[in-house]
Order: sequence, then C-alpha cells, then structure tokens
Amino acid sequence: MNLPPWLDAVGLALRLGLWQQFGLAFLLGSFSVATWSDLKRLSAQREFVEIWLLFVLAMLAFDVYHVYAGQTSALNVGVKWGLIALLSVLSLRQIGVLFRLAPADVAALAAAASLLTPGLIVLFYAVAKLIASAVRPILARGRSAWPFMPVVSLATLAVVAIGWWL
Repeated sequence: MNLPPWLDAVGLALRLGLWQQFGLAFLLGSFSVATWSDLKRLSAQREFVEIWLLFVLAMLAFDVYHVYAGQTSALNVGVKWGLIALLSVLSLRQIGVLFRLAPADVAALAAAASLLTPGLIVLFYAVAKLIASAVRPILARGRSAWPFMPVVSLATLAVVAIGWWL
C-alpha cells in the first residue's frame, strides 16, 4: 500500500529486518506464556522481566548500530527511544499518568515498542489504553489488581498487523 508522503513521514509502516522478525517471534512467544501465567496467577515470572529488559537493550544497540552504519537517522532513533522512555515512566504505578502498572508490565510494553517506529509507538500505547479500558471490567472482577499482559499481547498483535498492512 502506498502511503501519502505526510503519513509515511509519521512512520506508521512497519518494516522489520530478518533479525527483528525473529525478535518479534521470540517476543510474542514470551508474551503468550506470560499472558497465560498472568491470567492464572496474576503475575508473570521474574525471568520474563529480565528477558524483556535484555530485549529492550538489544533493540537499542541494534538501533544505535543502524545510526552508526548510516542506515537510519539519529533524530529518528532519538525520538523513538525518547518516546519509549517517556511513555514507560508515565505508565509506572508510582506516576500513573497513562497507566498504573507494575514494572513487569511496563517492561513488556517497552519491549514491544522497541520494534516499532515512533508513529507506531504512539499508536501502540493508544491501542493498549483502549484495550485496557475495554477488558479491565472483565479481568479485574472488582479487584484493584488485574492481569495486564493480555492487553500487551493484544495491543502488540493489533499494531504489528496495522504496521504491516500499511
């Protein structure tokens, strides 16, 4: 699909290299297991958080390498990682502007966002917010704590599909 120039500049089309596609498959696999665990026990294992944080660092290194190799602009990478950092901080339970999440859920969101363009990152967090507001009454069942990983998984699948479609 050919996007208008102004929409293409926003970065809504998802173009992943082979290694990024492998990373996405790995990430989606970990999300599926963590989602099931979150639904059953209202928590994901600590190892998932560690893997997601390592994944974020690997994607940051990947982006820095692409800047160094001249394959992307430093501004684009800076905007991308600035958005991830800002939206992650705003999603923490202690800050609670966007979401009120545990660090594990914030790490999962950041890991998924690390594969996206700046435009898709904004869309991703907006889609996650919409999904969260729709499923919270079902998943919370009157409790203050509720499983958020289903939101992360669904938002990731939705935004990846939109990005590939565009």
